[in-house]
Amino acid sequence: MGFGVVTILNAVFRRAFTSAGLRPSSAAVDADTTLHFWAHPSLLPNTKNGGATKQQRRPVVVLIHGFGPDPTWQWASQVGPLSRHFDLLVPTLLFFGASATSAPGRSDAFQAAAIAALLAGLDHGDREGPREVHVVGTSYGGLVAYHLARALHVQGQGGGGWRVGKVALCSSDLAKGPEDDRALAAKGGVAEVTDLMVPADTKALRRLMDICAHGPPKYLPECLARELLRKCFANQREGKIQLIKGIAAGHGFQIAPLSQVN
Repeated sequence: MGFGVVTILNAVFRRAFTSAGLRPSSAAVDADTTLHFWAHPSLLPNTKNGGATKQQRRPVVVLIHGFGPDPTWQWASQVGPLSRHFDLLVPTLLFFGASATSAPGRSDAFQAAAIAALLAGLDHGDREGPREVHVVGTSYGGLVAYHLARALHVQGQGGGGWRVGKVALCSSDLAKGPEDDRALAAKGGVAEVTDLMVPADTKALRRLMDICAHGPPKYLPECLARELLRKCFANQREGKIQLIKGIAAGHGFQIAPLSQVN
């Protein structure tokens, strides 16, 4: 296994999270599913300063990552500035990192339901009334964010403790269809979009970085490419492929307006 660049980067990005006041945790959201997440202590039950008071309560921002490495890699630059104004919740999606499920669901809506259940179980100070939550998702996480906003609105109608504020979907195509997947696969020189998004070898990983990364490195040593593949993409690969195949967009899915706080 060894001690390499990816290990160092993991430590750097985790340090960005802890410096922003976030702490790692996990919760069983049902009998089959456990989510790992990072959060400010005010969102966590049974912590020394958990259970925010009216004076302490700040709006919550949920940051949902896309396909790729751990969410600490994708949100390391954002958690510091955002933590000055918001309490943050950063879940690890199922089939990424330590989050796991034995349930059969593989859709983006299934991912959203797990996060909604996580939020429902957190101590959010509902004695003071519903708490405002903003939802942000990037790439695949944007699809999950859309379904999460809808799920939280339904919870709120049923007396839940969250009300949806802003929703930001970044580089996320809710209206995509099979033809978009075919075009992306062709651009990457692969037969199926899953071959691009869930690379099986370093050649496919390089294709993915060329297409999806902003300013990809001009030179990536093969040893580093192998380390990235092994530590960031190989784990639960079959589950990730099933997630791509389970995306609801383009398969009879209809986009509807989101209900938000005015």
